[in-house]
Amino acid sequence: MSRTVLALVAVGAAVIAVALGMAWRGKMSDQAVIDQAAKPAVAAAPAPTPAETRTPPSPPPTAAVTTPTFDVARIGADGRAVIAGRAAPGAKVVLLDGGKEIAHGEADARGEWVLLAQDPPLSPGQHELRVVQHIEGRAPVTSEQVVVAVVPGPHDPTSGEGKNETLVMIAPPGGAATLVQPPTSAGVPRAADLQLSTLDYDERGQATITGQAAPGATVRAYVDDKLVAEGMAGADGRWRLAPAAPIDNGKHKLRLDRLAKDGKPTSRLEMAFDRAATSPAVGDRRRLTVVRGDNLWNIARAHYGEGLRYTVIFEANKNQIRDPNLIYPGQLFSLPKVN
Repeated sequence: MSRTVLALVAVGAAVIAVALGMAWRGKMSDQAVIDQAAKPAVAAAPAPTPAETRTPPSPPPTAAVTTPTFDVARIGADGRAVIAGRAAPGAKVVLLDGGKEIAHGEADARGEWVLLAQDPPLSPGQHELRVVQHIEGRAPVTSEQVVVAVVPGPHDPTSGEGKNETLVMIAPPGGAATLVQPPTSAGVPRAADLQLSTLDYDERGQATITGQAAPGATVRAYVDDKLVAEGMAGADGRWRLAPAAPIDNGKHKLRLDRLAKDGKPTSRLEMAFDRAATSPAVGDRRRLTVVRGDNLWNIARAHYGEGLRYTVIFEANKNQIRDPNLIYPGQLFSLPKVN
């Protein structure tokens, strides 16, 4: 999916954040528990071949390099983080915030790793966390997934508003992200068993809507009271809808209905959202207006296929970008054509 804008609305508030699931509850712990994986059975050794027919043994095949992944991402409102995932057994794993190392460790014999990023904690604002796997004699391998986090600023108790939590999502290289931690203590919008997790759209207005409901439940989506998509929650309760028609720029209303077997709505959610405009391409160079939630890594991944090409955008827009980790809504970037 191209450059993504995520809309999340909590009870009594609307939150527009990065480019996208069940909420993690409770206080931040200094430990993450990884489910024990069953150890593979050891195959019995073959019977020895008679000496006269024995052939020299073949060299063992080269083990495939595992791409590291994220399983758990828990980040408190104070920026203290516990991140866990999987990599090649015994590999060194390095956690990056943008391009800066913030923690490192080693995967165990099952390939499981747990890292603490707590001293110093993540600062208020947006962060993109990736993990890089290092195995001696091989090239480093970077995770295709990205943990996207928005750490809130200091809470003002006199504001009358509830305390914000850190918004955390795990984003795949393409498609909708999975919300793992909502941005408010009230959680994400829900009605009975119907829950809205993410609303994504790309620069063409193609939308993806995700959420939770009872397994097998039918969910319908309406934009401005027009039916745009219908689908069914899977065995894990997750559903994903992708309206066929793009959404125009401007303000819109999203409605979600959870249907009973007779086709009548049993739960309903409604929320307003604003699809921001983007600039059209100019000549051989496309133009892009930065909106809230954008970052160079996601823009590069959407337009060039991989986040590491953010340097292309940085070089082409040096007059506007002092720090690759800091871009601002309203900036207009050139996106050079690359081979």
